[in-house]
Amino acid sequence: MKKILFSIMAGFLVLSGCSQSEEEKPAKNDEVPQIIEAVIQVPETLNPGEEAQLAVTVRQGDEAVTDADEVKFEIWKEGQKENSEMAEAKHDSEGKYTADHTFAEEGLYYVQSHVTARSQHTMPMVSVQVGEVKAEDTEHGHEQEKNGHEEGNSHSHGGEVSIELQAPDQPHLNEQTALSVILEKEGEPLKEAKVKLEISLNGATPQWVNMSENETGKYTADHQFKEAGTYIITTHVEKGDDIHEHTETELTVQ
Repeated sequence: MKKILFSIMAGFLVLSGCSQSEEEKPAKNDEVPQIIEAVIQVPETLNPGEEAQLAVTVRQGDEAVTDADEVKFEIWKEGQKENSEMAEAKHDSEGKYTADHTFAEEGLYYVQSHVTARSQHTMPMVSVQVGEVKAEDTEHGHEQEKNGHEEGNSHSHGGEVSIELQAPDQPHLNEQTALSVILEKEGEPLKEAKVKLEISLNGATPQWVNMSENETGKYTADHQFKEAGTYIITTHVEKGDDIHEHTETELTVQ
């Protein structure tokens, strides 16, 4: 009889412990994740036919990101982005990913790293001068990267910060869609901010896209929508300890 009572009491204790454990589970963390930051390291000048190491260091806060889902470099010559080449990068050490590439001809080249890690995507870009480059070849800078589609846009004021998300009126599935954000504070462009997009569809796990400042106060990124529907795009803006703003926009993808 004592054994039976002991078994019953033990069962109650186990159930009680499970119930308490369930109640003590921490609430879901809805905080915005720390931004994934990627810094490209490539030579500024090269000779034609010279092989160079392309490197990008990926961090999240103070932590080196060693488990990126995908890291690759896109390389193209000025005015020839449609003929770009891709180079897969491998993790070296402490969040540094590398790949080798040979620049065959002289000219101005662009190197853009595509980093996908921890549900975020970021695409920093730099230029490389190969051989002798004429002044007129460089004076346009990144002009071709700034001509993104701006047919549709959403504008919002978050506190003192004006946030304007620009996107095509009719983005299509499985196509690179140019997105841009214009930031102003007190009528002046807001530069050197951290800007990221939280893109979600029907309550699914959101995708995070980090944006790069290609001109003062204008932040850009490309994104490929995999499903049709109306997406909620939350634009998050941070700068220092004073600016933490966000605004939501709907975008329908066909």
